[in-house]
Amino acid sequence: MPEQQQVAIPPGLVVCTTYGSIRHEFAQSLLELRSASEKNGLSNVAYAFLPGTLVEKARNEAVRQMLRSGAGWLLLIDGDMQFQPDSLHRLLATAYGEMPHADAIGAYCPLRGDLALPTIDSGTGTWESWFPGSGVLEVMRTGAAFLLVKRHVFEGLKDPWFRMRVPFDRWVAVMAEVDNFARTRFDGRNPFRGLPGAEWEKLEKAAQEDPSAVQEQFVPVEVGEDSGFCDRARNAGFRIFVHTDVVCGHVDTKIVSWQDHKRAVKTMEDTNLQCVGAWRA
Repeated sequence: MPEQQQVAIPPGLVVCTTYGSIRHEFAQSLLELRSASEKNGLSNVAYAFLPGTLVEKARNEAVRQMLRSGAGWLLLIDGDMQFQPDSLHRLLATAYGEMPHADAIGAYCPLRGDLALPTIDSGTGTWESWFPGSGVLEVMRTGAAFLLVKRHVFEGLKDPWFRMRVPFDRWVAVMAEVDNFARTRFDGRNPFRGLPGAEWEKLEKAAQEDPSAVQEQFVPVEVGEDSGFCDRARNAGFRIFVHTDVVCGHVDTKIVSWQDHKRAVKTMEDTNLQCVGAWRA
């Protein structure tokens, strides 16, 4: 690729995390990715498998291996992903050539399930509907199923980098504490109140309307280890992106039962009725 001739890419480490078993779709993708990368001159890349039943532990150990090895970047790939041979090349070309300000960049990775939402959160606080071909998006959070992170990000954060986070269950109380802290440090006033854009007031209103404030039995939803990493990285000033043209598939499995057969038979019967202009009541 032209980018590889023009851009100096430091040595890197690709770590495949797994619970212990590897899907054949993943194995085929990895073989083709490594072959394509080496054909295009990416020979300064090491590859490793890291099994572990605790995903947080596996990801953190991958970071430790990368730091010990002296590599300049780490690519995490989960063992149930499917991807294109040029995926690594394209992420590196973007991260070190087109967008050197990108501290981390992930691929377009859908979740399991019929909705298959991509792990893209541009700032709404939830996974959003995006499609390939949307370019390179700056995000608040993404998953770590196919995520490239530069070394300086991990050096700028504390070990462990990946860990689950339990959100506050009373944002109204948090806002009140911050308001009080601000007033005790700024001569009795909160300097964030009364700004032209009314940002504080909008945030305060959002806290008052949050489910944690209006539901008596509210239970906060834990934030996964990959989103937790993104939160800490963004809080430290690092920038995270998703390349929607580097598209992955997520291998999904399900149990097929007689209920599926019953639904299929009903669908065929309904289709036959509709072909003659009849509908089942």
